[in-house]
Amino acid sequence: MKINNYRALISNLPVRQQSFVTKRSTWLKAEKEIDWLPTINDKIFGNQKNLEISRQDVFDTTSSMRELILKTIYWGYTRGMRGNHFVNILKTIPTIENVLEYIKNKNNPSTNDFKDLAKTLKSIPGLGLSTYSKLLYFLEIRFNDNPCLILDKKLIDVFAAKTYDDFSTLGQINYNNAENKYLYYLEIANKLSIDLKTKGENIEQFLFLFGNKLKLDRSVKHKISHQWDGYCPESLINGKSVRMRLNSWDFFESEETRLQICVLRGVQAIILNFRGKGKFRSTVSYGDEIENGEILSPQNTDRPPFNNPTKVFEESEEIENYIQSINL
Repeated sequence: MKINNYRALISNLPVRQQSFVTKRSTWLKAEKEIDWLPTINDKIFGNQKNLEISRQDVFDTTSSMRELILKTIYWGYTRGMRGNHFVNILKTIPTIENVLEYIKNKNNPSTNDFKDLAKTLKSIPGLGLSTYSKLLYFLEIRFNDNPCLILDKKLIDVFAAKTYDDFSTLGQINYNNAENKYLYYLEIANKLSIDLKTKGENIEQFLFLFGNKLKLDRSVKHKISHQWDGYCPESLINGKSVRMRLNSWDFFESEETRLQICVLRGVQAIILNFRGKGKFRSTVSYGDEIENGEILSPQNTDRPPFNNPTKVFEESEEIENYIQSINL
């Protein structure tokens, strides 16, 4: 599924108005253990039992780093954090404040700066990527000139499901390796936001709200371009984007259908008339990383180059009929 299909929706999402309500009673246990917390909560909650807090409210917090950290947590964890995470975070809040102030004031933070920051923050019990990516986002920090965005379990699940072609290279992500892929996620999102003429936070909110909740209409058949793009043309018929990976026979094989393509670089992408066995090279290489607009062609000979005399497909229906004739 292409995220571009939802460009208008993404661009018009009221991102900064997204708000949640938290109860002060949720945080009373922590107030009993952290002596300075009741005073700052008096300021944040006022005389109210409940607090409605939006993204913009967090962004507008300029009085102190400590207040911004608290508002970020109250916005992101309205029902409280698991176990003793919140108290553990507050017990080490001077360290968190110092490293965040440092990175906020540093010119052009790089990959190494992120690694150092992450090493410090993840050493604090209860402060994982879901939480500190929110802090980085609300502090408007950039790494390698890519704006920080929230990356929590909900988004990780979307990427792991390979729902959107634009994030297909994050398909192997899980919560254990997400930190290592965080900067790559920012890079993809930033490039995509430029293409869509929107902001990265709009894309992040779209994925959070709709993620895997959009059902693709499988009854709609998609036309196959006569130029190969590195993806499985058989899967494309049903509106799915499945990468083709180099196998032990030096053919690109669909990870879903086992369809195989023999590539003559820059010339032809020959759809073979026999399917692969899922025996891929240990060194991973995908077709979309090397494709050069090769023309899809049928196999008409049993020997390389598998297409002699030269014949190419001209219509999507012709490609579909050919593929349907290939036995599983």
